Amino acid sequence: MPPRLVKSWNALQESLWFRPVLFVTLGIMLGLSLPALDRSWPWVGKELRSFWLALYVPTTPDSSREVLLGMVAALVTVMTVATSMTMVTVQLASTQYTPRLLARFMADRATQRVLGTYLLTVVYLLLLLGVVGTPAKEQGLHPLPELSLGVALVLTLLCLLLLPYFLHHAARSVEASNVIASIGREVIQELKRLNVAEVRELGDTPTGPQEEATAVAARETGYVQLVDHERLLAALPRRVHTVRLDVRTGDFLIPGLPLLSLWPRVSLNAWQKRRLHAAFAVGHTRTTQQDVLYGVRQLVDMALKALSPAINDVTTAVMVINELGAVGRAVANMGRLGQGWWMQRCGRVTLLRPAFGLVPFLQDAFGEIPLAATTQPRVILRILEVLAEIASVEADAAIRGVLVQTGRAVYEASRLAEQRERDVRFIEERWNQLQQKATEPGALPCETVH
Repeated sequence: MPPRLVKSWNALQESLWFRPVLFVTLGIMLGLSLPALDRSWPWVGKELRSFWLALYVPTTPDSSREVLLGMVAALVTVMTVATSMTMVTVQLASTQYTPRLLARFMADRATQRVLGTYLLTVVYLLLLLGVVGTPAKEQGLHPLPELSLGVALVLTLLCLLLLPYFLHHAARSVEASNVIASIGREVIQELKRLNVAEVRELGDTPTGPQEEATAVAARETGYVQLVDHERLLAALPRRVHTVRLDVRTGDFLIPGLPLLSLWPRVSLNAWQKRRLHAAFAVGHTRTTQQDVLYGVRQLVDMALKALSPAINDVTTAVMVINELGAVGRAVANMGRLGQGWWMQRCGRVTLLRPAFGLVPFLQDAFGEIPLAATTQPRVILRILEVLAEIASVEADAAIRGVLVQTGRAVYEASRLAEQRERDVRFIEERWNQLQQKATEPGALPCETVH
């Protein structure tokens, strides 16, 4: 599927209106089909109507209409409460944590299904009101559409049962632990999709062949959301043997700046340029798909917001650091430092793209939090402990060296502010432990850690 269609489909699934509209469509189908079934086979409702149900289903059209009106009024009131709860939850999460979480709460499947169920039931009841309110002789209906009324009763009871579930879900969805854990799971799942087995790391400079290249400039404004490498390679002219991606997923594009570099120099017509640009999906916001650092950015923003003087929630910041430690362990398992560029052979074409590994992760994860936590020794201590824990199970000396470099930056940031003597002693101990992990002759292999 082209990246632009993938982007549109993902945006559709994450929107708050898409699934409720599908439920409304289902409600319209039920409101049209069930009365027709009552009209064609009136004995179906009689057969399915049990004795206990007969006590609750009205027996006359007038009473049925009154009951349906009461159901509609009750459900509209409950749906208003549920919608208000959704908006309050979204507003609370965006102000308490970070505005980057707004799209996450809008895309919550449980919220969409509950809202859709209420809309389905209300639409069905309104359509059923029109059937029950018409004279039976004019419509040729059975005097009492018993099957339709029974379904209306079941749907109304289901909606009422969904209310406490939704209130519970709304309260749990804004808990810091659940939000942090869900972001961490998404990042780790995206890490598993990265294919690093066939790539080779190059230096810090994007070196290409020693010949003149063809530069393809960006023509859209926005963030790179998806890159389809297979579609990109298929769109290359036959003469091209090397292609370099000058942007990574999550970068902001400005028209006219480099997007691709092709070797050797070739002449591209408008159709070929259009095919090359079609391999990129550009949008007005970043997404976690193919963009691991955006998930890390959300976690870091939560920690910075928690450490701000207005909120001062140290526990939430520590929870974020714990999740960043789990993500950092998954990044370290890749065995890639992520400095410079990756080179990958794809048939006759060599693909160069910006690398990702432990170095860019640590820069984004622990670059700003220590500066905001200079007066919070508990946060500094936990960062040094997390780095030491990762280093203790990592056998690669280069990766342990990068962890120590990050720990040194954290340690130096802690000395920018005045600390109590006891806190300084603890920080010194954690820093020394991290240095010892890097100088140990051998660390435990990953397979032996349980």
